Amino acid sequence: MLSKSIICFPHIPSSEGGPGTFQNNLEAHLRQNNYKVIYPDSKIRPDLIVVVAGTGKIFWLMHMKLRGVKILHRLDGMNWKYNHEKISLKNKLKQILQNLLIAFIRNYLADHIIYQSKFVENWWTTKFKTIKNSSIIINGSSFFDNRRQKYKTSQDFTLTCIEGQIQNDKITTSILRQLDEDFKNMIGVKGIEIFGNHSQIKNLSSYKNLNFIGSIKRGDMKKTLEEKNRIFFLLELNPPCPNSMIESLCLGFPCVGFDSGSFKELLGEAGIVIPYEDDVWKFETPPLAKIKESINTISNNYEYYNGKAIEISKKYEINIMLEKYEKVINKLLN
Repeated sequence: MLSKSIICFPHIPSSEGGPGTFQNNLEAHLRQNNYKVIYPDSKIRPDLIVVVAGTGKIFWLMHMKLRGVKILHRLDGMNWKYNHEKISLKNKLKQILQNLLIAFIRNYLADHIIYQSKFVENWWTTKFKTIKNSSIIINGSSFFDNRRQKYKTSQDFTLTCIEGQIQNDKITTSILRQLDEDFKNMIGVKGIEIFGNHSQIKNLSSYKNLNFIGSIKRGDMKKTLEEKNRIFFLLELNPPCPNSMIESLCLGFPCVGFDSGSFKELLGEAGIVIPYEDDVWKFETPPLAKIKESINTISNNYEYYNGKAIEISKKYEINIMLEKYEKVINKLLN
């Protein structure tokens, strides 16, 4: 690899959400390792473009491809809820178009695909076609800390949900209602905190036991989470590779969630997977009554699950992920 290879991202990283966190971390790593990071407005021809999910700059990307620029495509999941939600035809068509544009980049422009999990790989290859030049690199977290202390079972717990955007679909709403109702019967749980943009949630004041905190600045999130002894609950349905879950594991927090997406793939023994029982893809309702049961199991065995979280978190140390990305980049540049 030549010194000062030029790596271009189609967009600056977003200030919220997992993709923005990933891009910030990758850009910092590349700069520290003698790469030059640019964006399209620099008017400089890059050596390689990293597309995070999708981009509206499709004609620019095609132009770069014709000029011989290598393209690395990091894939998330797809839009899939639009068939089960009451949304306008315009929004539905927009989501379908987004899927098709991402698929076009994947199928015809990318020189290498990186899937965030085995679940994501299976999803794309089932829906479209298998791509030979691909690999799976699971997300990593900078929250990993070898020096952190184990939490004592005598401490109270805060049940914690973290999403970039809290959804208002019928399943998520049903889960939130169940958490609110079951709070008084959760062993050792002194509060339920919901982090993320909650602008879509209707009748917010009707939730008596849920504390909707809102979005927290990326730089403050670790400190905020460390202040309390937590159990993480995953709200997202069919999560591709949830950063919030990995960050929680890296702080030693056990996790609870339904068996959809990559949750079981990432968790190991560091929490409880609740069988979905019905078909998540058809938006059927999971067994909500089992949420409280699972949380109480974690509470009664917190030291065990905390130890398992610390154990599995070692594989999610951020430098492991970044070195794997750099290895793929070097291979494409050489």
